[in-house]
Amino acid sequence: MRFARPLKILLVEDDSLTAMAMARMLEMAHCTVTTVTDGEAGLSALADGSFDAVITDLVMPRLGGEAMIRQLRRDWPDLPIVVLSASPPDDGISGLQDREGGPLVILRKPVLAGELLTAMERVFVKT
Repeated sequence: MRFARPLKILLVEDDSLTAMAMARMLEMAHCTVTTVTDGEAGLSALADGSFDAVITDLVMPRLGGEAMIRQLRRDWPDLPIVVLSASPPDDGISGLQDREGGPLVILRKPVLAGELLTAMERVFVKT
C-alpha cells in the first residue's frame, strides 16, 4: 500500500492487544500512529495535534466512539474516520455519518491487515 505521503493516524482503541496489532499494521504501511484508549483522550489528542485520519472503536470507557464521532464531525468535519467494531450499528454508517462530513468506513472486528489498509485507501480516495 502506498499513500501520496506518510499518514499521521490517531488510533482510539481501549483493548491494548487490538491497539498494538492495528498500530503495527499501520506502521508497516509507513503510517505514524498515536494510540489512545478512549474518546476523551482522542479528542484531546486531536486538539493538540493534526492527524490525517482517525481509526476508532465504538465501545470504550469514558467517551465512546459514537459520541466522539459526533464531536469530530462538529470540530473536524472533513477528517476521514475508520470505525472498528465487534458490534457495528444496525443502520451502518448512516447513524454515524452526516451528509456533509468527511469519509467514514465501518469494519467488523476482528479486522485483517488487508481489510484495514483497503479501508484506509477508500477514505483517502474520497479526500
